[in-house]
Amino acid sequence: MAKLLIGVVIGILLSFISVAIFNAWESLETAQLIMDTNGNFFQATSVLIGANFKFDIIGFFMSWPNYSIQTFFLPAFFGCAFIGFVAGALSIGVKRGIMASFSVIIIVFLMWILFNIFSGEDLMALFQGVQLRITIGGVLGAMLSGILGGVIGGFLTGKYPHIKRIE
Repeated sequence: MAKLLIGVVIGILLSFISVAIFNAWESLETAQLIMDTNGNFFQATSVLIGANFKFDIIGFFMSWPNYSIQTFFLPAFFGCAFIGFVAGALSIGVKRGIMASFSVIIIVFLMWILFNIFSGEDLMALFQGVQLRITIGGVLGAMLSGILGGVIGGFLTGKYPHIKRIE
């Protein structure tokens, strides 16, 4: 249980910079610009966390004739997969990796909503009309890539490596 909790906590901490790692630190520079111009910490944090939900999987599959590898493997996809991988590797085991990565993505999504509320963003714009499809697609894309990373991380660490088995 402690390893699962450690994996979730480390995954949440990595969610602030995970997309910036794969995007040449662009989202981190945007957050720094927000802090420099208006000093709104919550808006800058919302930008950092919200970058995890930029991979719109529904929009990808709705653009049927225009499939390409560049539109699928976006930095948000790799960022969420990295979060899931680290959470799964630290929690040890495939089942715990799935639980840890799922928990991390859900907690990060709730933190994103919370920081949007604190920064004064209009959340109704995210959850109505065309933007609703983009928001749900971003959340589903983050879930897909996060759980995929959690499965890979949990599989690579194996099941309880500290227990010696008699053969």
